[in-house]
Amino acid sequence: MKENIQIQIYILSRDRPNFIKEAIDSVLNQNDSLMKFEIIISDNSKSDDVCKMIDRDYTQKNLKYIRRDSHLSFEHHCQLIASELSAKYAVLFHDDDILHPDYMEAMSSFLENNNIAAVGCNAIVFENNILNAQIKMHNFLSPKWFNDEKDFLEKYLPGGGGIAPCPGYMYRTEYLKQVLLNIPIKGKHADVAILSSMLNHGSIVWLEKTLMYYRVHNSNLSVLESIPNRLSLLNYMNKKGMEECSTKLLLFRIHFWLRWALQQEGGVLNITRWRYRVVIISVFLKIMKAAMTRDFWKIIYFRYKN
Repeated sequence: MKENIQIQIYILSRDRPNFIKEAIDSVLNQNDSLMKFEIIISDNSKSDDVCKMIDRDYTQKNLKYIRRDSHLSFEHHCQLIASELSAKYAVLFHDDDILHPDYMEAMSSFLENNNIAAVGCNAIVFENNILNAQIKMHNFLSPKWFNDEKDFLEKYLPGGGGIAPCPGYMYRTEYLKQVLLNIPIKGKHADVAILSSMLNHGSIVWLEKTLMYYRVHNSNLSVLESIPNRLSLLNYMNKKGMEECSTKLLLFRIHFWLRWALQQEGGVLNITRWRYRVVIISVFLKIMKAAMTRDFWKIIYFRYKN
């Protein structure tokens, strides 16, 4: 790697050649930044479509392509990246999202001027047409500072005000390498634990600026619920000091069980089957219990107000 490279941007790719083309272009089209950056495509696709597209459309561009094993887990993928990181700062971007043209300059300048472990940004959520997207990932009007894991994790619960999406973070590499080599939990929520663990090395800051576009689609990992993965995250939150009986955590569980029930074959029709009927009744009772607390109605109020 050249000595003047100060930021490495890893784009994690898996069988989405159309999406990753937009992601790559959004990095290449960044506004002028004082920081020099390197683009690395880390591809664990099953097919050769991404590789062929890179060879066809980006042979003259300044980027590096690495083909990974298609059976690579998220945790192993991150550990390989950790072993390769060498710049001062790092970004682990996803192949289905898009960076704002000001991302690199705004994020790197904030990290450069503050002694923090990682910085995240706000994002606009879009599904089909990026021009019509208006929903933001969080509603903070000024930078939000975190120094405590419990405080950070609570923002992922209902009523937390929203979050900074994981693909939009820029990390201080020396700390990220340590965290990626010892990820606290496995599965689809490992990214939350990675971010939380960065607080063992310094502060995390969420910028109020909208510096990326977060794409929602059917192949998003986040749209599918997994009982083992969700329980792993809940146990992790409990270990970090979050009260198991809190209203926010209760609503978090309710939301999870409802999504899980609706995603089963047959959807809402599963209510006629006894095992799904047990889940629905259990969720209903939990909602009734939550509705008796003041926190419940505060969360509902701020949810619809925003």
